[in-house]
Amino acid sequence: MGVVDLSIQLANRGVAKRITRSRRDARDDPPWADGYPMEGDKRACLAYLRQLPVIGGSSRSHPFGYYQILLEGTVVGGIGFHGPPRDGLVEIGYGVVPSVRGRGVASSALQLILEVAAGFDEVKRVCGRTTPDNVASQRVMLSTGMQPVGRDPDFLHFELDIRNREPGPGIVTA
Repeated sequence: MGVVDLSIQLANRGVAKRITRSRRDARDDPPWADGYPMEGDKRACLAYLRQLPVIGGSSRSHPFGYYQILLEGTVVGGIGFHGPPRDGLVEIGYGVVPSVRGRGVASSALQLILEVAAGFDEVKRVCGRTTPDNVASQRVMLSTGMQPVGRDPDFLHFELDIRNREPGPGIVTA
């Protein structure tokens, strides 16, 4: 069961720049939870900014980028893609502030980003990785149907064939 009042919102260049600087604009940005942005959010936004074309100004965005996770209208974390797909594979990453962990927020956000990925014909598979000691992150990926596919010295790797997946709870298909 998903978290009821949860959404993800694609960051544009202006939002991503503010995240990297930890400077919320009270006029334009929703409230930020204590602890947001985390270091992972700042790194993700820096990478996202590097992939955005210079043309387009502060409103420029790209769907294979960084999304803020909003719970009851407050930003509690981030989720997104590590760039556009390559050979049908796109990598995801996510994180939520400590105060909302263990409540299904990351799992619900991952479900939403998987639906975004499924909307692009060029995406066939979604992958993610986590450290062997991060059992919570492993559970998040498993809860959305991602399966372990290997490991290296630092990470466990998970993957999902997005074309052969059943819609998650609450997902309406035509």
